[in-house]
Amino acid sequence: MTALTSGSTVLRLGGNSIRLRHRTIAAILGALAVLAALSLWSAATGSTALGLDRTWAALLRQGTTGDEFILWDLRLPRLATGLAVGACMGLSGALFQNLTRNPLGSPDILGLTQGATSGALVAIILTEATLQLTAGFAAIGALATGLVIWALTRGGDPSGYRLVLVGIGVSAILAGVNGYLLTRTNTVDAFRAVYWLTGDLSGRDWGQARIAALVLAAGVLVVAVLSRGLDALRLGEASATGLGVPVTRTRVIALVTASVLTAGAVSVAGPLAFVALAAPHIAARLTGSTRSFMLSAIIGALVVTGADMIAVAGVGDRQLPTGVVTGVVGGLYLVWLLIAQRKKGVLS
Repeated sequence: MTALTSGSTVLRLGGNSIRLRHRTIAAILGALAVLAALSLWSAATGSTALGLDRTWAALLRQGTTGDEFILWDLRLPRLATGLAVGACMGLSGALFQNLTRNPLGSPDILGLTQGATSGALVAIILTEATLQLTAGFAAIGALATGLVIWALTRGGDPSGYRLVLVGIGVSAILAGVNGYLLTRTNTVDAFRAVYWLTGDLSGRDWGQARIAALVLAAGVLVVAVLSRGLDALRLGEASATGLGVPVTRTRVIALVTASVLTAGAVSVAGPLAFVALAAPHIAARLTGSTRSFMLSAIIGALVVTGADMIAVAGVGDRQLPTGVVTGVVGGLYLVWLLIAQRKKGVLS
């Protein structure tokens, strides 16, 4: 059955009900439309412009051999990886901000990207690291950092400023470790490490896109299962407990899920800065709600895809790493966010 209320639609399936806000639905559909258009544009443009007609023909396997190679072997794997990585980061950021109830809650601020960086540096400096080995070590580093943060907040309420402060402290320690590791390497390895630390989507293949997509699918499934508990946690621990929500278990699962999403994204594309921070804020402004997990994932994909298009266009005849674009845009956004929060009295 379907019931209409002011500004929303309630779907009732058996004993369960789902409330769909019209503004949220409109924002999701609009963001998907923009993302589809941007993806098509990304596939059609580049150092060799195909145009929409040649792109469409190659997409249907009816183009020339050269066009099909450019599209299926070079551009679509990069595009698919960017979409999945961006969605992972957007969803991860939304989970962290929901857990911390803090606008600055994100993998960048909490130290998970620093943890992934530590893992990647260990692989690059101490082994003959392939891209796959570097990605594996980066994922282990991010997950280990998430477990350390969970362990340090286990004795109290792992939310709000407590989790943020612990994450900032862990991030500072890891930044020092990373600086030390860079001093212990040669010039060639240092160059490789710095390039990976910037974050980029160039050279990505279907295997890496598949890894990011699988991590994203798992994260979406967990968030869907936790949806009721995450909603209840917004009311406070006492209220959530009264509604029968296992508070500690919900928080731990959400923290692990956010860490896995971050690990999967960073291991494939490197630490694309500020995507996880900005995407949930943009989603919240579009919907008027602080809980917009699906839209946060879509906005994350949109941000990474747009940033990668700018990176491919580059400066002059040189392409930029994708992380340079997200870092510049995200850094400006963070400054604006801090100023806005200070004016509201949230930060003092």
